[in-house]
Amino acid sequence: MLTRGPERVHIAFAIFKVFPHGGVARDLRKLVAVCLARGHEVRVYAMVWEDAPLPGADVVLLPARGLRSHVRQRRFAARVAAHRQRHHVDLLVGMNKMPNLDVYYAADSCFELKARTQRPWAYRLTPRYRHFADFERAVFALEAHTRILTIAPRQEEAFRSVYGTPEFRFHALPPGIERNRAARDSDQAASIRAEFGVAPSARLLLFIGSGFVKKGLNRLLVSLAALPDAVRSTTRLVVVGRDKAARFRRLAARLGVVERVCFAGGRDDVPALLQAADGLALPAEDEAAGMVILEAAVAGLPVLATANCGYAPWIAESGAGLVTPEPYDQARFNADLLCLLTSADRPTWARNGRRLGKDDSLYAMAPRAVDLLERFARGQESRLVVFHAFHYTPGDPRHRDLVPVALACRERGMAVRVYTCIWDGDQPREVDLVRVPVAAMTITAREARFRRWIDTAMSDTGAVCAIGFDAAAGMVVDTLPGTEFETGVPPGTGAGEIVPRTRRDALRARFDYAADDVVFVMLGGDLVEQGIERLFVGVGRLPEGLRGRCRILALGRLPAGFGAAVRVLGLGEQTRVVEDGLFWRDAIEAGDVFVGLPYGSSANGWVFDAMAAGRVVLTHASVTEAALVREADGGVVLETPFRQADCDRAVTELVTDGDRRRDWQRNAAAYGSVPVRYGRAAELARRIESLYVNRGDSPAREVGGTRAPLPA
Repeated sequence: MLTRGPERVHIAFAIFKVFPHGGVARDLRKLVAVCLARGHEVRVYAMVWEDAPLPGADVVLLPARGLRSHVRQRRFAARVAAHRQRHHVDLLVGMNKMPNLDVYYAADSCFELKARTQRPWAYRLTPRYRHFADFERAVFALEAHTRILTIAPRQEEAFRSVYGTPEFRFHALPPGIERNRAARDSDQAASIRAEFGVAPSARLLLFIGSGFVKKGLNRLLVSLAALPDAVRSTTRLVVVGRDKAARFRRLAARLGVVERVCFAGGRDDVPALLQAADGLALPAEDEAAGMVILEAAVAGLPVLATANCGYAPWIAESGAGLVTPEPYDQARFNADLLCLLTSADRPTWARNGRRLGKDDSLYAMAPRAVDLLERFARGQESRLVVFHAFHYTPGDPRHRDLVPVALACRERGMAVRVYTCIWDGDQPREVDLVRVPVAAMTITAREARFRRWIDTAMSDTGAVCAIGFDAAAGMVVDTLPGTEFETGVPPGTGAGEIVPRTRRDALRARFDYAADDVVFVMLGGDLVEQGIERLFVGVGRLPEGLRGRCRILALGRLPAGFGAAVRVLGLGEQTRVVEDGLFWRDAIEAGDVFVGLPYGSSANGWVFDAMAAGRVVLTHASVTEAALVREADGGVVLETPFRQADCDRAVTELVTDGDRRRDWQRNAAAYGSVPVRYGRAAELARRIESLYVNRGDSPAREVGGTRAPLPA
């Protein structure tokens, strides 16, 4: 941690090779410049340095010998780790993937994903594959602790699909183009065109980037050869970048376009090139970002890029050019290149690109990245809060608060992870979900292994607390007596009443409910635990005429054996049990009476949601929310201990007394319309942050499930 006062930190960067015009090296210079401007100490580890010096930084060259690049990289990484051990720094940032990093600047795409999808299986038997796979795994593995700075929108999705890396370790950066890319100098532009022999009426097409294979120069040469003669004869392709050009010259010769191509090498006058050109193309085979397409767009140069370029969405959304979709099709790219050079939309693309350049976020990468590095070095990053539920079911009242509170914690800046063994229903994109791979002969044994897995994860991740959702009370935030968590927390989870996804009449039509049917609704992961057989008996004992008007809609799981009981009670045609595919709010909307008759004491937050929707509630006094029903006079609360005869009388009254039922409905709706009764998720998140997350020096503690938290 920080040893040089509250402000100044010592940050080290590690990079394999620094060479002129390299994109990663250029980003390194931007990061170092901001660090130095803020007064931090900077050290740079490099294996090879072929560029200008880096004033103000301590550059440590660590050459590594080896016939192959992956051997040299492995030895370099070992030397970096050894040097850091002897010479302390607060943070080690890798510009390339390697072990022992605190932070990785994700300038490259996912190697493992490419190896699986773009290489033959035999490639994965080679030493080169093992090296790059090991180095990438050291950064992204589930058990690793490296923070990742992503530079393009889809990087996180790719890495998480392979490694399951927790979401909280990713930090997205905005683009970081240089403002001088939009500079305009007509004299310099004319000089550039004259240098390459391009007449004012001809076309100058740019390809900029080191690494011709990855950036798709071969694709562009094929497209150049496919242009109509009249267009090709007036188009000159200028290739700017440092790489071995011989093979591409030979390809151009075979295609008959060698006279139309100029290999200009690496150049420092990129802004002038952008002003002089008529278009820029980047048909990349693999490009994590593609900074040059943004630079061209803000300079007013129409752009053609493939969709796998990280910054391609900016081009598409701003209308600054064309994006060839994936999977790559050469004929489609050929047509797009012709359009880029000849379309009447070219002035519009240029205007849209210059308008895009007015967005200040395009230039904010380095300051934002250093903000994060400062937080990491000072131990001020978001603290991890763990949520867990063994078998999550959307309709289970125990799980009602899980997703809303997790999202509310994220909105307050906390890092959040959810562990589960089974997750039914849709997974919210914002939730970092980890499915725990436990197996055993019995559910009890699986639950015990799940708990041990959570304990280990708490230790490995340094989480500040874990919040469980498997107890009967649902979200057990703190099991210590006298806790302030439950005092004054409103019952409504969201900021206001949750709107159904479908209109009531459409929902009732879906299930063939008549207007005068009385629909009893029950929500629960395990419907047996929620007392559905008590409802079956109560409805089944009604006289046949009344029973025929009743319908039962249950959202949850019901063992197959209960089907026989339903048929014996004559309720087979009147009962619908839906395990998934029905939103909980829609189930309430379709009903008339919400029923919660669980065994034992428990919480059922759906009771309040049902009243807020104007539904009568039938429950018993051991349910925590029964007090709300009594306060609102919004239904029937049976006394404890539960007696089936009382339930039978209540069901009869609910079916026969329409006036009383409508009074209860009005009372319930009025109770649920009061704004102060909402905001539960936000308030619980605030209390979690206040009592656990902000106590940075306290040990990780369990605040749910079976273990009480450690006292502060």
